[in-house]
Amino acid sequence: MQIVHVVRQFHPSVGGLENVVAQLAFAQYGKGHDVRVVTLDRIFNASGAAKLPKWERIGDIEVVRVPYVGSTRYPIAPSVIRHIRHADIVHVHGIDFIFDYLAWTAPLHRRKLVVSTHGGFFHTSFAARLKKVYFNVVTRASLRWYAGVACVSAADEAMFRKVRTRGACLIENGVDVDKFADAGAKAPTKSLLAMGRLSSNKRIDQVLAFLAALRRCDPEWSLTIAGRPYDISIDDLHGYVRHLGLAGHVRIVDSPSNDDLRGLMADASVFICASSYEGFGLVAIEAMSAGLWPVLSGIPPFRHLAEQTGIGSIVNFDNVDAAALAFLGVWERVSMHYDQARYAAMKAAAGYRWELAGEKYEALYDSALGKKSRTILDVPILAKTSAEAVELLDREFAAGRGGIVVFANAHTLNATVSDRRVQSILQRSIVFNDGVGVDIASRLLFGKPFPDNLNGTDFIPHYLRATAHVYRIYLVGGMPGVAQRAAARLSAMAPQHKFVGVCHGFVPREHMDELIGDIRRSRADIVLVAMGNPQQETWLNDRLRETGCRLGFGVGGLFDFMAEVVPRAPQWVRTARLEWAFRMMQQPKRLWRRYLVQMPIFLLRVGRQWAAGERVSSASPQ
Repeated sequence: MQIVHVVRQFHPSVGGLENVVAQLAFAQYGKGHDVRVVTLDRIFNASGAAKLPKWERIGDIEVVRVPYVGSTRYPIAPSVIRHIRHADIVHVHGIDFIFDYLAWTAPLHRRKLVVSTHGGFFHTSFAARLKKVYFNVVTRASLRWYAGVACVSAADEAMFRKVRTRGACLIENGVDVDKFADAGAKAPTKSLLAMGRLSSNKRIDQVLAFLAALRRCDPEWSLTIAGRPYDISIDDLHGYVRHLGLAGHVRIVDSPSNDDLRGLMADASVFICASSYEGFGLVAIEAMSAGLWPVLSGIPPFRHLAEQTGIGSIVNFDNVDAAALAFLGVWERVSMHYDQARYAAMKAAAGYRWELAGEKYEALYDSALGKKSRTILDVPILAKTSAEAVELLDREFAAGRGGIVVFANAHTLNATVSDRRVQSILQRSIVFNDGVGVDIASRLLFGKPFPDNLNGTDFIPHYLRATAHVYRIYLVGGMPGVAQRAAARLSAMAPQHKFVGVCHGFVPREHMDELIGDIRRSRADIVLVAMGNPQQETWLNDRLRETGCRLGFGVGGLFDFMAEVVPRAPQWVRTARLEWAFRMMQQPKRLWRRYLVQMPIFLLRVGRQWAAGERVSSASPQ
């Protein structure tokens, strides 16, 4: 895959965003992708702001730099469009001019676009009202040209879902947790470390005030500040230190290397950050990977990190005396069990490895391009040939994963719009395409049909004949007697399997536990459920685990066709993709509304999805 990352600042600039793009680019190159980074040709706030080389290779990553004019808040760089033409996917990082420009020129460059939010442009309170209006009007409109939106934090997800209800998913940033692994002090020390870019949003002034309050309770505490100046200078920091009477208790390290930081971590037990804004909180996780205990401000990304990992102290830096007392209470417990606390912090940080985030981004790209799955009405549908579907199910069964298998037609997908629970079930299931309506949607949204029509009526007999496994199979559904005849017919088609039980589909709620017990006693491997959709999918969601079966298939009208209660259309009708018309003529009272009313509604909804630009599921990629 040819991937182009577009970001306003990159190496040699140093910061969280630059590090995220670099780590993702290197991880993707390592998986065999062709990766390019397009960025601006000057470093913001650098003295002299000299132009950087137009082209260079950093490691194995091609870096192209383009000129810009205007403010660093909204740098205007129209030449970026020349450097994305070869891309399969263009991954824009941040919400700025480039984000808007590539959106509104999409009909010209015709590249598939995805964006990572990185906090939008709400990093500071500057022009807050204007930003809010811009976000709700211009950003909302620009997002229509983006196939997928990767929200890098839970706070970003909440914010961006207001302007992109579907097609926005949560992919938290990865972290290079090996860089500082186990670097922290091996025994508890009363030493704090603040590291990262020296910018106003980091609120270093509050960190110093916190230290002063801490020392009033325990004068053994000290602080190291390590970072590259941005809009706060080293002289500014020395001024803060003198003002608070902390001379001799604060060490300031200008622009440390990673080796320098490892050395500084070796003397520290606590990482501290009073930031008023973070897109994600990458540096806090790097500190945790070293075994440091994080003391963090109460902004949403830090609260989410603490809730997810159970590690760290969230304090209110606006009241430093109370914050210091609260921390000392926690520190007493942490220091008494220091080895366990270090290990817990490092283990929690390991869950943010770039390998995991990289896999999610690759799934996002594949979904945007419609390669492995195609999202229709917020449901990812696998794009598989019949042979590939057999291989996938066999692999899932052999690995002990299994789950619910759905054959989604237009009727099924329509049901997800009004029932979010059904939508959630399908987003967590193995979903194959069924019918001409879904194929039309694929052509409109992704420019190509599905490889095969994998309707349950044809695929289930094929799968039972083609699978490498020998299954014990239980059938649930249909009118009394229909499941028995369907089982006999399927057994004749695939005699290697054992059909271990059947039940009709009209079991009263009060007798459902008896049915579940019967399925469990039969030791069935798979259960075929024919209750119509979405009832069969909700039944499988609620009951599959209790049955002990590994795979549960929602098979719709399969039993009726197998038992010859309902005739199949002739083969030439099926080949012409007109089986829906044949079925409607056979059962007009039951099916006329589905095909003559619900199908046009489905296509209108697909048209709305096309206009909105949504090509990926709101469920986080797996």
